[in-house]
Amino acid sequence: MSQTTISVYQNNNAFSKGYHKFYGRVKHSTVVDEKTLCMHVAKDSGIEESDVATVYDALFKQIEEQLCNGHPIKVDCFGTLKVSFSSTGVSAAEVKEKFPKFNPETEDIRKYLSVRQIKNARLLFQPCADVKTLLRSVKFMTDKSEWETPSPDPGPEPGPEP
Repeated sequence: MSQTTISVYQNNNAFSKGYHKFYGRVKHSTVVDEKTLCMHVAKDSGIEESDVATVYDALFKQIEEQLCNGHPIKVDCFGTLKVSFSSTGVSAAEVKEKFPKFNPETEDIRKYLSVRQIKNARLLFQPCADVKTLLRSVKFMTDKSEWETPSPDPGPEPGPEP
C-alpha cells in the first residue's frame, strides 16, 4: 500500500471564495529524474541502465513528436496524454466588423477564425481505470511536525547561588 504525506496551507488570496480557509495538498519529496527512473527500471528488468536510457530517450522523443502533431498517446495500464488549449471566442458581429465583406448568412465563420485566439496550450492526462483504482487506494497521512510550535526558550539554566 502506498502512503503519501499531506501538508496544510491557508488560502490567503483575498479574491478567492476560499479566503482564509485551510486546505491540504500533497507534500512532495524529492523529484525522480530521468537517471533515477532508468536506474530503477534497469534494476527491475535486468536490462543494462544505458540500454534503458537509450529506449527512454527514443520513447519520449516520439511522445513529444506525436503529441505536437495532434495525436493523443495512449499508454496501456497508465492512461492517455493529449494536447489541449483554451481559446477566446468570436462572434459573427466581431468578424463582420473586422472583415466587412463577411456575410454570416452565406459564409462559414470558421474560415475567419485565427490561431491567435488560442491561449494556454497544455497537456492533459486521463488516467486509465487501473490507475484510478490505484489512486483511490493511496493512504494519506498528515505531517504533524508542521503543527508543533516551538516552546519558548526558558533561558539559561540557573547556576549555583554564590
